[in-house]
Amino acid sequence: MSAQDKIRSRLTEAIAAALADLEQIASAEGRYREASWLVDQLAEAITGAGKLRGRAAVALRDDENLSLAQLGERLGVSKARAADIVRDTTRTAGVPPTEPEPPIVAVVVTSPAGVLAVRRKDKNPLWTFPGGEVEPGENPSAAAVRETNEETGLDIVAGRILGKRIHPQTSRQVIYVAARPARHADTAVLVGERADLDDVRWLTRDEVDSLMPRTYEPVLAYLDRDHRRHSS
Repeated sequence: MSAQDKIRSRLTEAIAAALADLEQIASAEGRYREASWLVDQLAEAITGAGKLRGRAAVALRDDENLSLAQLGERLGVSKARAADIVRDTTRTAGVPPTEPEPPIVAVVVTSPAGVLAVRRKDKNPLWTFPGGEVEPGENPSAAAVRETNEETGLDIVAGRILGKRIHPQTSRQVIYVAARPARHADTAVLVGERADLDDVRWLTRDEVDSLMPRTYEPVLAYLDRDHRRHSS
């Protein structure tokens, strides 16, 4: 089996296995949330594979000094499509690399009082989780503790990372960190960073759906589990 055949076989088997595992989840809601997570991962993979395909096409053209018509014939596409691939790939090829933007940490703080949320003055978005940029040399957990205290006055204990994604609206990497209030923390006193925020409060699980409708699916699944735990 060639290297190309092995890659295709492994990928096909992995996707088929993931779909089969999803079908075994008893809860329809659970299947929906995990399938949404898989869609996000596949979308990122498609974007990365598209960039790789474009670079390979340009390399083939340059290595063999092909015209666009010849390149299209080799790739099995039209001349116009070959021109589009080359243009899209080379458009930013001469642009010097820029320093990547630091990731954003979004802190999912839960307690018997609910889910901690802040309302931003710029309304982008209106309600969201506390958080902000991870500073140089800082890990996501430390950033979660710092940002939550700065924005709400609440001391927390950071837990596990619930997921990471490139946010569909901002194109920034967002790291979602689970957290709970520290033992000594007074969950009834929430101050808020007045320069950026209008309000800070605990939301019910239903309010999260109504006020934060675009919440990341793995985070919603975590909130559902946490809500059931506190309810019981």
